[in-house]
Amino acid sequence: MIKHLFKYLLIVLLAGGFTACSEDEGAQILGGLYEKVDIAPEPGMNLVGRVTDGKNPIEGAVVSDGFTVTTTDAQGVYQMRVKKSTPFVFVSVPADCEIPVENGMPKIYKKIALGDNDVVQRSFTLERTGKKERFTLLALADVQIGRDDEVVMLEKEVLPLLVPYVQQLDKPVYGISLGDLVWDNMPFHSVYKEQIRKIGVPVFQVIGNHDHDKAIGMDTEADHSFRAAFGPTYYSYNIGDCHFVVLDDVLYTGSSNYTAEITEAQMAWLEQDLKHVPKDKLIIIGVHIATSRRNRPTSHIANYRELYALLDGYNVRILSGHSHNNYTTTISETIEENTLGAVMGAYWNGEELCNDGSPRGYAVYEIEGNRIANWYYKGTAYPKEYQMYLYGPGQAVSEQYRDGLIFNIFNWHSTWTVEVREDDAAWTTLPSGSNLKYEMDRRAYDFMYGDTKPEHRPTAEPETNNDHMFYYEPSSATWSEVTVKASDPYGKSIPRVSGTNRTHYEESNPLSASSE
Repeated sequence: MIKHLFKYLLIVLLAGGFTACSEDEGAQILGGLYEKVDIAPEPGMNLVGRVTDGKNPIEGAVVSDGFTVTTTDAQGVYQMRVKKSTPFVFVSVPADCEIPVENGMPKIYKKIALGDNDVVQRSFTLERTGKKERFTLLALADVQIGRDDEVVMLEKEVLPLLVPYVQQLDKPVYGISLGDLVWDNMPFHSVYKEQIRKIGVPVFQVIGNHDHDKAIGMDTEADHSFRAAFGPTYYSYNIGDCHFVVLDDVLYTGSSNYTAEITEAQMAWLEQDLKHVPKDKLIIIGVHIATSRRNRPTSHIANYRELYALLDGYNVRILSGHSHNNYTTTISETIEENTLGAVMGAYWNGEELCNDGSPRGYAVYEIEGNRIANWYYKGTAYPKEYQMYLYGPGQAVSEQYRDGLIFNIFNWHSTWTVEVREDDAAWTTLPSGSNLKYEMDRRAYDFMYGDTKPEHRPTAEPETNNDHMFYYEPSSATWSEVTVKASDPYGKSIPRVSGTNRTHYEESNPLSASSE
């Protein structure tokens, strides 16, 4: 009787466990089996599954465990051999399917939890919506919350401005957050997750150096918190004629030590992944640390040559964060990298500046077919036209520039055209290479080196290699007004900004200055 009673109680407890637990938690009770295995595995295969639209199989869907890349057959079935330690399997969502969302976050993966003698089945149900011809991409960098007051800043200052702007963008909208979601505070990954859901669009995550547990020295273990919250650290998916790849380019060695490098395993996976991507697709790659940097010729990830070789022949846009600055690097005729300023600004101390003097903000990409039709950096608290700040006579950080004007064009690249007009004279196009290479932004300098320098993050420093600063010295000693205009390669001319001949004209910021 007691024996039978114990057996009954065990059954009840197991059933209760499945009722109360999530899919992942319940799986642990039965050795990691989430689904009934109804696909006969081929010899040597221990992971099987289906990709369907709920009714019909999806043939040719790319599925991977991060090492092996395979595709589904005519019945929507895939099979592969995975190691016991492999944590996830993910589907590279086909272009004609919607990104699956779970609790407000993209969910393109499933846990494997493979036992010693298991054959595990993991299936994906996708919604066919047709290939999107147009969509908008929102790119954030370095949210980096590590304290309660920084969460308050994100929740009360940043999101209330960001969310309404995102809501009015051309739909559909998808997001990517480029690493350093938190600042060395692993429990804050769940806090970040709850906050970022408020944007109301699927936001994919990139792992950054501060998303690793600094108490753990092994790169493959230090990312445990990130993986628990967001799944794999590298993966791919498709939207329209755009193939997205997220990579982990932080090789962590513990105690906040790391190198900028993509592991050999990732490179091998990427090579396989790209075999399923036609050459006419646009490829967008999300990383944390910039693979290369225009104003620092020696600044590269360790194996950048291997990465660029794999991408040869594709039209590629790389998105990165990490430096809290804005700069665009032309890597080749077909590869360009956009490094973005931080969405929380200059080390998150209430100052709405990044290290280079640009406002805290994010990037918006308008994608049509297989091309980026337009993109811009958007200051969170400012209209998208705010792309420049002028400093008048006497306001330059460097003494040699104090007789003229300094203008900081936040998202400038060599593809932009910059013109200056002195009083009523003709417009003059500044020659290529006229930008300053090492001038610091005045406001960033005053904030980070002045009395208001942050205490709890004392490493905040103004960018010294700030190459989107320009100097103009009027030709006439009696000049009264200088007007600046800039045009980007997408046909946009930002509002013309004028500065007058007086030593102090802080009010001459682009939002209040005269413009034509």
